[in-house]
Amino acid sequence: MKKEAKKTNENILMIVLAFMSFSVGVWSNYRQLWLQEAGFNVTEISKILSVALVCSSIICLIMTFFSAKIKIKNIMVLSFIFRSVSMIALFFVENIYAVKLLILLGIMCEVIFNITFYPLLTFESKSDEAFQRKTIINYFGKDIGIVGCGLLMGFSIGKFVFDYNTCLLIATITSIVGLVYLIKFKSSQDLAKNPSTLFSQFKDIFSLKLNRIFLLNQLIMNISYGIVFDLIMIILTTYIGFDVAFTSVFIIVCNMLGTVLSAVFNKYSSNYSIGVSSLIKFGIRAIGYIVAFLVNTRLWFIIAIVIGYITSRILEDKVTGKFLQIVDENNQLFYGNVRYFIISLGEGIGAFIAGILLSISLRFLFFGAGVITIMQTIIMLDLSKLRKSIKDA
Repeated sequence: MKKEAKKTNENILMIVLAFMSFSVGVWSNYRQLWLQEAGFNVTEISKILSVALVCSSIICLIMTFFSAKIKIKNIMVLSFIFRSVSMIALFFVENIYAVKLLILLGIMCEVIFNITFYPLLTFESKSDEAFQRKTIINYFGKDIGIVGCGLLMGFSIGKFVFDYNTCLLIATITSIVGLVYLIKFKSSQDLAKNPSTLFSQFKDIFSLKLNRIFLLNQLIMNISYGIVFDLIMIILTTYIGFDVAFTSVFIIVCNMLGTVLSAVFNKYSSNYSIGVSSLIKFGIRAIGYIVAFLVNTRLWFIIAIVIGYITSRILEDKVTGKFLQIVDENNQLFYGNVRYFIISLGEGIGAFIAGILLSISLRFLFFGAGVITIMQTIIMLDLSKLRKSIKDA
């Protein structure tokens, strides 16, 4: 009965994830264009995203100190509520500072959801299957949100026109539906043993060299990611020249290719080491970025973006899952907070750098991303050796 209850809980969490992923897929992509339509320029948008992610990283750091006492579900519920309220308020406020504040709040709530979801899931299941299922649902939900709204953009029925405000409305509604399912969810954390003290959690995680280097690499990885993908809608529409509808189709096709290749690799890559997986995932991406910089043509910029999208989805179980699964479930929230502090800080830095590099040229944006991706690939090769030594020990 306990096993069946955990499976039911896992299924409910996946439903919550599906609605939230759809909502995030809609709003996180079209939020940039909504801000642009509201009168913000590229530099201002990059600063807003950068500040939001840095603020998120600070929230993660604060949560870390209370992770031993926090009920994860309660934090997740609050993130849903505040995000939904901030999105509803965007329909009514016009003050520029209020808009910035609401955007900041929404992004921080999205980060908090990402922080808390996997730790909450581990109380129900830590299996490879659950991790892969989580990844697929997250990707698929975001993809449907992007393409669905992109294809409907500009569609009209009488006086109603599907626009960026419609995207905001859809994202808000699906967020609220996810909240309803989450409220009904009864977490197994309530039945788990008492968590370790903050000091014990810190010692358990940071005494291991593998964890320290992995977190450093997460910072570098997300700086590289943020440079290219935090302003991707603006890059594709303003700098590449795609219209919004085609951009949505382009993104979903790239993501679906990544999903298909991810399934292929999951089937045939069981014997791949973390080092080999890293060379495939990050090495190919770095080459694409550097070639785009050297060739400096619109075609190669597009190719580099396609490579970035596809490689972001493959071999995640190797380069991320293998490092998360070694952490005990009672330390997962603490570790997740620290990790997402690093991720948010990295993306915030990346978004800020993106604004600077785009003010020079699109070419230099790929140069910056390429150099940093090479750095992270080298570190991943070292992590592969450390992970193997722990497994062999």
